[in-house]
Amino acid sequence: MNTSRGIPPIPPVASWTSLLLVSLTIAACNDAPVEPSASTVPSRSVAASVSKDDGSSRPGAVYTLTNAAGGNGVIAFHRAPDGALTPIATFATGGRGTGGGVDPLESQYAVVLNESHDALFAVDAGSDQLSSFRVGSDGALALAGTVPSGGKRPISIAVHDNLLYALNTGDNTVSGFRVTGAAQLVALPGSTRSLATGASGAAAIRFTSDGRFVIVTERLSNRLEVLPVRHDGRLGAPVVTAANGSASFGFDITTRNQPIVSETQGSLTSYALASGGGLTPITASISTGGAAACWVTITSDGRFAYATNAGSNTVAGFSVDEGGHLAALTPDAATGDAGAGASPIDLDHVGTRFLYALEAGTGTIATFAIDSGGKLAARPDTPAGAPASGLQGIAAF
Repeated sequence: MNTSRGIPPIPPVASWTSLLLVSLTIAACNDAPVEPSASTVPSRSVAASVSKDDGSSRPGAVYTLTNAAGGNGVIAFHRAPDGALTPIATFATGGRGTGGGVDPLESQYAVVLNESHDALFAVDAGSDQLSSFRVGSDGALALAGTVPSGGKRPISIAVHDNLLYALNTGDNTVSGFRVTGAAQLVALPGSTRSLATGASGAAAIRFTSDGRFVIVTERLSNRLEVLPVRHDGRLGAPVVTAANGSASFGFDITTRNQPIVSETQGSLTSYALASGGGLTPITASISTGGAAACWVTITSDGRFAYATNAGSNTVAGFSVDEGGHLAALTPDAATGDAGAGASPIDLDHVGTRFLYALEAGTGTIATFAIDSGGKLAARPDTPAGAPASGLQGIAAF
């Protein structure tokens, strides 16, 4: 692994045949083969922008994880104000990944930034560790340290203020940490707890916008767990809700604490969160117009949600109103085209202007410009690694 800042970390992208790419179909997104019809959702007004300056007009960075078994690393790119990416370097995590393939971790949020974008956190699933980095003004990273994840096979991270939780899918646990000012992680004593009995295929963890709850999706047991955050940072007993669709996987949460959850059958469901932790569908299983919908992100103003269709090489876009109702931006919901063989998996946004998707099939990062109506315009792809090499997670600012 190259960790020198002077040498681009990116090998050339190989040319793959369609037959080989078909053989790399993501296992996690084949759990629910039945695709529902689109929900009938009337046109609704969307929420007004909450910020005049979301940071997207300034330079930033985009990160993804090599997940290499021999030595994990974070691949960093400089983001220009126009959204274009140029490589910085690959920064060693000090831990190990699990190795190659398309979506080997079957998760979302394998690499995340804090709210101020001056700290980055990554999973080392092959060595049961978490790594933390300080983020420089140019997007370069400096390793702050590594800590045991508190369980087996960490795959997803949630952070809110100075509190971080890791999801360990190998033993169905979550573990808490405090984040210091130097981006170092300190284990929170007594914070490790098991998910509810029957948990299987835990895929993603995320704080609600107000930090009062942590939500976990479970792909195989097809349910959602909502855990209250106590004043001491530890989690209370989970409230378990059966998911509306099949094989619920990735998700994001609106500023009004409404989870929007992907269903690998090819749909999304938005939920209302009750004060006690229960979840109720708002828009139920609206079609994404494609196969293997597994990852979700919501723009910073809350107006649009996007999901990748890994099996159809498209990105589906939806408007989101204040009540959490979803409506497709285009008739077939396929708002952006990633290209043949791309297998877009995880995705992230920068403000309201740019969307980035990790294309695991081709080892590239897709860049889309978002217009005022939520439509996507594709920009050139950026090489990130070898095709199907195990790249996981994406974080952008």
